[in-house]
Amino acid sequence: MNDPSEARLQMAAHWLRIGHPQRTLDELQGLSGETALDYRAYLFRGAALHALDRNAEAVDVLRDGLALHGPFPALLHVLGSALRSEGRLPEAEAAFLQGLSLDPNDPDLLLGYARVCLTAGQADKAGALVERAASHAPESAAVSAARAQVAFALGKDRDMHRHSTEALAHDPEDPNARALHGTASMLTGDARSGYASLASAAASQPGDADLRAAARQAKLINHPLMLPLRPFSRVNPLVVWICVVAVIYGLRAVGLAPVSFAFAIIWLAFCVYSWVVPPLVRRWINRKWGS
Repeated sequence: MNDPSEARLQMAAHWLRIGHPQRTLDELQGLSGETALDYRAYLFRGAALHALDRNAEAVDVLRDGLALHGPFPALLHVLGSALRSEGRLPEAEAAFLQGLSLDPNDPDLLLGYARVCLTAGQADKAGALVERAASHAPESAAVSAARAQVAFALGKDRDMHRHSTEALAHDPEDPNARALHGTASMLTGDARSGYASLASAAASQPGDADLRAAARQAKLINHPLMLPLRPFSRVNPLVVWICVVAVIYGLRAVGLAPVSFAFAIIWLAFCVYSWVVPPLVRRWINRKWGS
């Protein structure tokens, strides 16, 4: 433990574990000799680069590590994740399958492969992989999060909300769990909780433009002026219009023309409101958010 290089590796692992990948890279810069070629140095450097979205660099580092040390499940797991982020799905699948050939029951490899399948639109296959991982790590927060992602892909909003709530219970500060919970809450009609989770996740990851946009949209839906429109946000507009037309003509057909006319005027006013108010509220929110 008195070896300075070993201490640097331990510190690099610490910074990576608590979510400071740049500090991890800084620690690894100081390695020299045989320690610089340790498989952990390649693993930590590749994982840090992946966390910083420098995935092409991560792939090169991890492949160098594999060429030097041979196949390690941990190296293959991060390599597969980096390749998936690069959109290189066949290569990502090959990396995970190689890892699973070494350890068929590794939950991280199973979940990583499931995410590749989700990206490829194979939600059912991803679900089977996630359940296989769950059989080996039933209390894992990563399993709950992966179940939520599968439920989202299958359009099962309530299942997504349940699983994302489980993931958030494991680690309330995890921005990925908060993003999943926020999305699920918005889909199930809990706009207030959805905004709280998405805003927290966006604050934790200020560089994620998609997450920031989702939080901004949730803020828009939560605005008091949007309250009259909220019940219609999850309904197909064509269905709403068909129902409205049916009500108007139905009232006329039973001899309630004045009521039909009044309903049509109210609906017209509502339509004008729905066309005018959201852009104004969105402009005000964008000004507050600095864009």
